[in-house]
Amino acid sequence: MSNFSDFFPAAGGGGGGIPKYQEFTTSGTFTPSQELIDAGGRIAYFIVSGGQRGTTGYEHGGAGGGIEWGYMTLTSTSSCTVTIGAAGGDGSVPGNSSVAFSSAGGTDITANAPVLQYSAYSQVKNTLGTGWGNAFDNSMRSSAGSGFFGYGAGGSSLNNSYHGGIMAVRANSGQGSPPGVAAADGFVRITWFE
Repeated sequence: MSNFSDFFPAAGGGGGGIPKYQEFTTSGTFTPSQELIDAGGRIAYFIVSGGQRGTTGYEHGGAGGGIEWGYMTLTSTSSCTVTIGAAGGDGSVPGNSSVAFSSAGGTDITANAPVLQYSAYSQVKNTLGTGWGNAFDNSMRSSAGSGFFGYGAGGSSLNNSYHGGIMAVRANSGQGSPPGVAAADGFVRITWFE
């Protein structure tokens, strides 16, 4: 976005649009309004995958969910499927979060979940690097990532005195968790002007 007017269209030939947003904590459908399309179809998206649960027995904090954000122009009022990625449980990989914007003339966007990691000698990192899960053992200590305004932050290990990490997981934040604690499901926010 290079110009202020790209995201604040002059609807009807004068004045800015009215700000709107829709947030998803469970899977659902985003349907662009005709007013949005008439105002130029410009949206902003923020998509977070599910977070990873800390690995019991290895003192690993779980990695935070992957994050995708950006802008897009939609051209129709066709419904777009929104998928919210579930948090990973013990031994399972978290789910990806996505929005099928192609239904309305845009491009499908997916926030990829972190890959499950069992080794106490490896840090866990999601694809965008927003949230390392920290690890702690006798040979290595690593710092957890803080995510993006807390979204996608890495979980703490069992011993967090050296390297931080999430201890209390916020719902639908894509945050990783300490071992034995449930991680957070994903999240989607879509913002636009009419």
